[in-house]
Parts: sequence; C-alpha cells; structure tokens
Amino acid sequence: MHRIYPESNFAMVRLSKGDDLLEGIERTVEELGTDSAAVLFGIGMVEGAEIGYWEEEKREYIREKLEEPCELVTLSGTLARGGIHLHVALAGRDHRLLGGHLFAAKVAVVAEVGVILLEKGSLSRDYDPEVSLNLLRL
Repeated sequence: MHRIYPESNFAMVRLSKGDDLLEGIERTVEELGTDSAAVLFGIGMVEGAEIGYWEEEKREYIREKLEEPCELVTLSGTLARGGIHLHVALAGRDHRLLGGHLFAAKVAVVAEVGVILLEKGSLSRDYDPEVSLNLLRL
C-alpha cells in the first residue's frame, strides 16, 4: 500500500513492505495526473533488487540480482512515456555500496520517495540506435 502527500508539483510517497518499488512510483505519478516526473531521492529498505551496469562495447546491461535485503541509500531518475529510468545506491549488511541501473526491487520494510511532477508538457523516451538505449526526449 502506498501513501501520497502532494504539495504543489512535489509529492512524498511512502511504499510499504511487499510493494514493488518501480510500480509503486509509476502508479503514484499516474494517480497524480501526469506521465512525466523526476525522482529526486529515495530511502528505505529493499529486497530482491536487480541492478545493472551498461557495458557499452556489448551494448547490454550486465545484471546482478541481490538476494539479501539492502538499505536504499539513494534513488534518482526520470519517468516518461516509454519507461522509467532509475539509478540506485544500495548498502548490504557489510555497509559496502553497490549501485547502478535499477531493474527491480521489492520494499522490505518501507521506502520513502520524493518526486517532482512535470506539469508543462510530457517527456518521452525513444530508441537511439547509435547507443542502443531508449533516451529521454526533451
């Protein structure tokens, strides 16, 4: 379950244990009437996170699934028509940070996320064959 505290074009979002982190953010932005937003920060605890590192030579992400719960140290990115793009820093029990592109994560305890809603237009993503990625179109 998620709770939203909207203030002008800013929203604080709290997601609960078991919520899908990415879907929860996307659902919140949609409920607030837009498809374009910037995720400014996120903190909390997640589990089952899948992160990636872009291997430019191979033009693919090297993915890693983290099984143990991790502290959500920071989260940032964008939402646009065509997809959500988030980067994350996670800390395990040993306090070492791992980070990169976030593909998936479930909330383990709680997640608190700050989002700016873009009101004057709509962002989108388009495939760029030169880099083999869906890039933000402004």
